[in-house]
Amino acid sequence: MSIFSKYIKVEGDKTIWTVVILLLFTSVLVVASVEGISATKSHIRNIIMGLLIMYAVHKLKFKYFSKLSIVGIVVSIFLLLFVLVLGPEINGAKRWVSMGGLSFQPSDFAKIMLLIFMSRQISKYRSSLKHWKGFIWYLLAPLVIICVLILPSNFSTSALVFFNGLMLMLFAKIHYRFLLSIIAISIFGISVIYFGGKYVPIVKEIVPRSATWVSRIDGFLDPSVNHNKNEGHQLNESKIAIKNGGFFGKGPGKGVQRHFLYAGSSDFIYAITVEQYGLILGGIFPMLLYLIIFYRSIIISHRTESVFGSLMVASLSFALIFQAAVNMAVNVGLFPVTGQTLPLISKGGTSIIFTCIAVGIILSVSRNPEDRDYEKA
Repeated sequence: MSIFSKYIKVEGDKTIWTVVILLLFTSVLVVASVEGISATKSHIRNIIMGLLIMYAVHKLKFKYFSKLSIVGIVVSIFLLLFVLVLGPEINGAKRWVSMGGLSFQPSDFAKIMLLIFMSRQISKYRSSLKHWKGFIWYLLAPLVIICVLILPSNFSTSALVFFNGLMLMLFAKIHYRFLLSIIAISIFGISVIYFGGKYVPIVKEIVPRSATWVSRIDGFLDPSVNHNKNEGHQLNESKIAIKNGGFFGKGPGKGVQRHFLYAGSSDFIYAITVEQYGLILGGIFPMLLYLIIFYRSIIISHRTESVFGSLMVASLSFALIFQAAVNMAVNVGLFPVTGQTLPLISKGGTSIIFTCIAVGIILSVSRNPEDRDYEKA
């Protein structure tokens, strides 16, 4: 133990470290029960890799992320354009890019870089953001560009990224007239996409994925109509899993819905967790763990003297918690199927690794909240 502590010194918020370990341990248990021990080995490797990356990231001074975000946002745009034009089409969508034998979704990288970049822009150009020109150039333009590039293949991720950016602006106390204008335009845009995809044939030709988006919304509004089809069927099976779990669950590996739920180890892992461990341990306990992360992050954000560091922690932690809330809401039937994973629990190397990077950045800020000299990085 002394050798370990000599070379591996864990710093930052110990509560967040503990909660992350608990969530990852839960992930291993549930994924193993769904896919078996042999299939879980690769998942464990991804978790170990994620923890090592999180450790490395948390050792960096957070001031360096300011300059890195400039490179990161450019790389994000390039990767999103690349996957949009040349990416392989899987299940009707182009989301993945392969580099050196490693496959990942550029959108996962982009949504982290965007929040860091926007935090930097707000801290550097605060006075310019009081006017429409500065607001559009420094904040809205990068947000819209990233969201538009993600949109054709992944509407839910694009919407989440946009909402996270909006919340960051709210945290930064950007003038309400800007925010209300964005919200109004967004509602109009979503309405056009939905009704256009449902009733206007040319929209389906221009945006082929619109049919999938409409199907998911309709499946949510009336699951019984699509009971034997994708989205409605998934929602019904998920609700059955949660009902079967009761308060105390059927026991580890004893749930039956894992045989019927597609993506039971990723998109619908929350329903499987509740079925096996019950409403209390499998349902409420993970919620509390996520809330603890957010609570500790808000404390770190308030203690951080740097505007950049404070906004970065608040936005990254909110993005993590909001994605978890969306996944849980989908599983219990309160939200249309989105394809969003449950952070740190769902199987998926991309999801695990990039979530660990985000947590590592939060821990980096928690190591030295008094550092305000980030512009000299």
